[in-house]
Amino acid sequence: MYFYPPLYSITYSFILTTMKCKYLTILFVFVLMGTTTLKAQIFDRTDTLFISETLVLPNIDGEADAVWDAVEWSPIDQVWMPWNNESGNLGQEGGLIIYDGANDFTGNFKVLWSSETNLMYFLVEITDDAFVDGYAFPAGGYPNYDIVEIFIDEDRSGGPHVFDNTLYPGMSNCPTCNAQNAFSYHIAANALADNELQTEKHAVDIAGTTWGNTRDYESHIPEFTLRKDSDKYFWEFSLIVHNDTYNHNNQEASVVDLEEGKIMGLSMAYCDNDNPGENPLKRDHFFGSVDVPLAAHNSHWINADWFGVAKLMPANTTSSEEFSTADNYNWDIYVAIGRLNIQLSNPNLGLVELRLYSINGSEVLRFDATKSNETFQKSFSLDGLQSGIYLVEVILGEQRKTEKILVR
Repeated sequence: MYFYPPLYSITYSFILTTMKCKYLTILFVFVLMGTTTLKAQIFDRTDTLFISETLVLPNIDGEADAVWDAVEWSPIDQVWMPWNNESGNLGQEGGLIIYDGANDFTGNFKVLWSSETNLMYFLVEITDDAFVDGYAFPAGGYPNYDIVEIFIDEDRSGGPHVFDNTLYPGMSNCPTCNAQNAFSYHIAANALADNELQTEKHAVDIAGTTWGNTRDYESHIPEFTLRKDSDKYFWEFSLIVHNDTYNHNNQEASVVDLEEGKIMGLSMAYCDNDNPGENPLKRDHFFGSVDVPLAAHNSHWINADWFGVAKLMPANTTSSEEFSTADNYNWDIYVAIGRLNIQLSNPNLGLVELRLYSINGSEVLRFDATKSNETFQKSFSLDGLQSGIYLVEVILGEQRKTEKILVR
């Protein structure tokens, strides 16, 4: 799995072993008559997360066993609250403890999926100098504990998944929507002694169409383990993915079939409380896996527009295979004079698959051809495409190459 880096040239070859990506920070401030507003729309993102299928199922024990070795860690490193580490920016209540760097909190995660079990699998590694647990459902205030949070919008439809827009004026209201347009699983668990395995958990989110109604969706997480090792906490679990037709009394009907190529909205987050002795408890920090603008600093729980983008990939396509080629493969993918040009030179023959995607994951061009000679060449007109960034994927046998192009 991998996050796209910023685009520095018309094309950008992805070579996993030599790249350490940074998020492309995009700061949009929506101002209307002097009032900051968040408009409901799907925003293009440049940090797509590629999730490989696993043919060997993880052992859910809080250990990074060999199944996870080929998966890159992705960071939970965006400070969502307080934004820019300044609580005054948010109009929050006073008394928050300012984030104090890596010893205070560090978060990373890995994701896999399986067509055999129709489950997604998560491994989350958290370093936290003060762990606040003890949450018991159905009590409120679950974000004020130390919890892992998954935001998932299975069809990446975006929009509100809480119908009340009073917290975000300007966001489209949806009085007939239910909260299952997207899910925000707040996973709370008590940490046991070092290396003891905790398998009890809660997975709380707003439910239905009545404001203030919450539900423990713990059945959506069929396997779970939290393991503590000093100030490190390892959360490992599986997840059943549901769509927006969810009915708690008929859960099976809304289970989504996971399959190669599926695009979904997905972000990871962590609620961090640094003061276990306070009463009442109060969340000090909120960290996320994707960058958001100031106007959306704490909007994931109510609006899916700024969720990250994830794509399910085939089995045995690790990040290095996804973005590199074998030594005997010579690829050339470039844009010139309004045309996309593909040249592939190697002795291997067979089916060549070309896919062109918009940056939000929508397929805009599909082409299959047979490579019958050592050199394969094709050229495609880009007339009619809107200006912007696109992803080109070329596949020959077990090898593939993905590049980013800029259409002007």
